[in-house]
Amino acid sequence: MTRRRLALVTAGVLVTSMAACSQASSPMAPPSFDNAVDVWHRMSMAPGLPSLENAGDEYQRRNPGVNLNVHAISATTDTYLTMVESAVAAGKGPCMAQVPEASVEKLAHDGVLQDVTQFAEQYRDKYDRGPMSRVSYQGRTYGLPLDTSPLVLFYDSDAWAAAHVAPPSQWSELRAAAAVLASSGKAITDMPVQDAGWLAAMSDATGSPWFTPVNDTTWHVGIDSDGMHKLADELQQMVGAKQIILSRSWESVHSDFASGKIVGHIGAPGDLPDLKAVVGAGQHHWKIATIPPFDGHDARVPSYRGSSWVIMKGCKAPKEALDFADELDGQPDLLTERGLIPAGRADKMTTPASLRGLVGDEDIVKDLAGHGRTIADDSSVSPVWDEVAAAWSPSAELWASKTKVSTTLPALAATARSALAASGLKSSGR
Repeated sequence: MTRRRLALVTAGVLVTSMAACSQASSPMAPPSFDNAVDVWHRMSMAPGLPSLENAGDEYQRRNPGVNLNVHAISATTDTYLTMVESAVAAGKGPCMAQVPEASVEKLAHDGVLQDVTQFAEQYRDKYDRGPMSRVSYQGRTYGLPLDTSPLVLFYDSDAWAAAHVAPPSQWSELRAAAAVLASSGKAITDMPVQDAGWLAAMSDATGSPWFTPVNDTTWHVGIDSDGMHKLADELQQMVGAKQIILSRSWESVHSDFASGKIVGHIGAPGDLPDLKAVVGAGQHHWKIATIPPFDGHDARVPSYRGSSWVIMKGCKAPKEALDFADELDGQPDLLTERGLIPAGRADKMTTPASLRGLVGDEDIVKDLAGHGRTIADDSSVSPVWDEVAAAWSPSAELWASKTKVSTTLPALAATARSALAASGLKSSGR
């Protein structure tokens, strides 16, 4: 099965070689007992970060009747998701696993997940509608959101002030700011050229979601909309004017950030540790702003690269697993140290000291949490996201060419509609 190559949180936050943990850290962690609450995750276990395994130990001490085992899994995203599906099919899957929010609907559609609507109902007042929509499919709930991940504009406030530009509230203001910055050799942002998820989130933010659920079996496909055509053309013009720098990894743009050539970054909260690494602590003060919509459109906050806790088919203790997931949400340091924002309304959520050199006195975590609570709940990646992301790859090479990226959108939309039909689902939109 071809899968979207999407990090569970963001590049640099995940690792492919994890430190030993108190319970287990292995490519395939076997369940302990039939009724065990085995939890798989792929969050960074770098030295100095709070341990989820220790949190699991503490939970079990407070709940002695629960046989809880937390496993850090070392594998690429594609391999990890295949492991999860294979383990569930063999009746040996974990009770709960962290997965990319982009994969939830696909896993639910394929019958890998367990319907836990009755157990999740008690948490609906704690988690906002946007994050909760990421763990729902066809009216059923399959877990709890782990982190809220709004797409935002991070900007070097010192560099922007020196250029006499302000955070934009409309798209025309963003274009004007980009032009001013470019006149002094600076780029307003980098763009992850191969990441279809980034482009889809940008389209959502500017007013044209790629997928919007109409009902349980029908999705409106907006990939070929007028708004998406305009966005693609605008972005390609900005690339040509050197207002945006194309990137393939953080390493590919490290020198551009370090030198101050790139003074903004459109991305997710999980990018903060990587942004700090490429910018250099204490050299700049970065703030955040929402992505401006096209003029005349209402502002939208899309989700980008978030992850979810989902309950696997065959789990014998879904209630306890959800309880553990919810308790982790109440320990914000477990996530904020990793640049992630708890999806619930955790108290005392503040910017960790490790990020202070990047953001100064800005309580950026609090601000990101506020944006996360306004994430739109009427857009969806749909259960055929993998097929769409794979079909996008050839278009990703066109940004710096003379061929308009927008000319590839009709074929991409057709792929989405065909994939929905092949899955027994329906589509609307051109």
